[in-house]
Amino acid sequence: MTVKITSMELLEEWDWETGKPAGRSVTRSESYMKGIPHEGVHLWIVRDMSASAEILFQHRAKNKALYPDCLDITVGGHVPFGLTKNKVKKEAMEEIGISPSDSGLIDLGYMRFEEKTEDYHHREFQHVYLMKNSLPLDEYSFTDGEVIGLYSVPADFIETLLETDSSLKVRGFDGSALIERTLSRKDFHPLLFSPVMRNYMDIIIKGARELVSTGKVTVRMPG
Repeated sequence: MTVKITSMELLEEWDWETGKPAGRSVTRSESYMKGIPHEGVHLWIVRDMSASAEILFQHRAKNKALYPDCLDITVGGHVPFGLTKNKVKKEAMEEIGISPSDSGLIDLGYMRFEEKTEDYHHREFQHVYLMKNSLPLDEYSFTDGEVIGLYSVPADFIETLLETDSSLKVRGFDGSALIERTLSRKDFHPLLFSPVMRNYMDIIIKGARELVSTGKVTVRMPG
């Protein structure tokens, strides 16, 4: 199936070698067509469930151009051109109905990411954040049509999936009701368990556990 990225949303071009913004705008569609690097934001929400860490995964809508109907990062998106503060706030409000400020986030730094297929070339500096928030699942809301649910997944289970396929029943919210669903690898964004994302996911899991057990996070993305 051919995937076309047609968004005219303006992003800022970044230099792939230096990891710095270049000050030039580029449309999202052109960035994917030509492999022009840009900045993205990832927010992982961690829940303290009786001293064990659970991580929220969003359920991507079935009409998404890329990886539809998969469980993915709690909040993820591109940074619009010219935006310098509260980069996560816009995406978080649109996708899950919360409005975190920069001061409430734990900045893990950047991960350099590249994915090249027959249809597109995606190069992104992913600015990754953690946030501890044990809000009841049914107090989140989905208004932009891109997210259709949230699932609270134990960090231990995600660590297991990095090594081998398994299954576990977890709690979720589909926008109207609290639900339970049995998950396995096939339900998640496939790149989360690919070798290119192994270091990234190890850092997320360790950071989530540190945040629940000590309230502080020492791990950082490699840049």
